Amino acid sequence: MAALAERNICLAPWCNVQKCEVAVKDRSKEESLKALQAGDADELMLTGSAKTLCIPYDQEPLKEGAVCFHCGKPATTRALWGRSY
Repeated sequence: MAALAERNICLAPWCNVQKCEVAVKDRSKEESLKALQAGDADELMLTGSAKTLCIPYDQEPLKEGAVCFHCGKPATTRALWGRSY
């Protein structure tokens, strides 16, 4: 979440489950709104939720035991994540 808040696109291991993606969207939106209410001026443009941008077709195989960055379940792929501004 910290990397996304800094306007980065992140490549992260992911379980590829829609419920997990929705949870990331909800969490990132919640954190943005809290920062906005706390008066963090940098958050004014970051009220959008994080979302998957794409799953790269060409990617190295996941390491054995790789887990989803959000839920901790076994990862099935890597996905690029970003935020709407």
